[in-house]
Amino acid sequence: MRIPLLVLCCLFFLGVSQAQDTSRRATTRALDNRIENSLFGEAHTGFALYDLEAQRPVYGYNANRYFVPASNTKLLTFLVANRLLEAAAPAVVYQAFEDRIELWGTGYPLLLHPAFVGYDTLLPWLATRDLPLVLNFPNGDIPPRYGAGWSWDDFNYGYVFERSLLPVYGNRLYLEYREAGDTGREALFGSPAEVVDNLVMDAAQERTISRVEGSNRFTVNANFYRPYNFPLERALSVDSATTVRYLSSALPGSSIRSGDRPRPPLDALRTISTPLPDTLYRKLLQDSDNYLAEQLILLAATSRYGRPDEEAFFEWATDTLFQEMGLGEISFRDGSGLSRYNLVKPEQLVQVIAALDREVGRERLRSLLPTGGINGTLKQRFDNQPEPYVWAKTGSLSGVICISGLLRTRSGRWLAFSFMHNNVMGSSREYYATMEDILGWVYENLR
Repeated sequence: MRIPLLVLCCLFFLGVSQAQDTSRRATTRALDNRIENSLFGEAHTGFALYDLEAQRPVYGYNANRYFVPASNTKLLTFLVANRLLEAAAPAVVYQAFEDRIELWGTGYPLLLHPAFVGYDTLLPWLATRDLPLVLNFPNGDIPPRYGAGWSWDDFNYGYVFERSLLPVYGNRLYLEYREAGDTGREALFGSPAEVVDNLVMDAAQERTISRVEGSNRFTVNANFYRPYNFPLERALSVDSATTVRYLSSALPGSSIRSGDRPRPPLDALRTISTPLPDTLYRKLLQDSDNYLAEQLILLAATSRYGRPDEEAFFEWATDTLFQEMGLGEISFRDGSGLSRYNLVKPEQLVQVIAALDREVGRERLRSLLPTGGINGTLKQRFDNQPEPYVWAKTGSLSGVICISGLLRTRSGRWLAFSFMHNNVMGSSREYYATMEDILGWVYENLR
């Protein structure tokens, strides 16, 4: 008796489906056991795995709960920046008159930035203007120097930079201590020169270098001039006067002054557009650069609205863009992740990774993210396999450890993953070791 072909096909696919269900249940049991029998069992931990080819979830542990994402927020920032600024970013907007050029900032982050020499297209344009330049800073345009939910007393550290519409030198003091020419002697180099030349020695202070809040007056102690302290970066206090002064010093042949004329409508302005190099995105993601993240938000808002309307931009991202992507409700309050007002679920972050995988391209995305055991914030982590298998963005604040990105299994299966931990009491080393064990198991066992 012959069995109809349709029946055979149904039986075959039923068998495949049952095998897949059995495999998923086995994966769930194995991962549940590894999590619950580790220090994560008593932690506030979320974990999600997502199959990038099948476009479906593979595993979730508290994956639908909200967590403070710390610098995993930069994945959201990269997503919106890539969508809005992929073709070209507005470096500056201006109006030209017979006797002057009036300019308004956009948030463009590369002007005189020490890490982007050769990429900055705005400086050469400014240098070739024959007319006086008026840099306008109308009160309605000036963003708060810190983002919502930031800690004000972080000003003395090297990871919090003030935000502005026309940043110069990356809004930072940059210092190197190296050999001066053929003299054989070491000397201090850096920018802006005005700040470098006016460091004050205070042998009695505890900090190697310290800044008076609200100023650009730095004091250093007796241990400052040690090679292991360099290169060194610290935030500068930013206002219109210092911006004009620093830029005038860099362009000594130009006439530059400040103004406060309101920004005209976009159709009355000319725009100098520039492509953003992958070098910028690589520094954003691999070095977790907070300054670039915040400036990209201002730049994207200016690109969308013609002015740096952050409030409208975040509202559009959360109420329109993320909803259209099917992500649901996300609290997206700054670009860098310094804010504890940001809230996102692991299951949402793997969807963001999946969207980036499609829109950016997997090879390019891998080149931008830190690679486990190779570079960036993962240089010393996830090197427990014979080949790189994790490409991911890290995130950390006090009590917060997160990592989200791509994982390739030994069999070649591509997954998006998000591991999120809040209210962390133990050391980050223990948490990373446990995540390395669990993701290593995924690498070995998921076919």
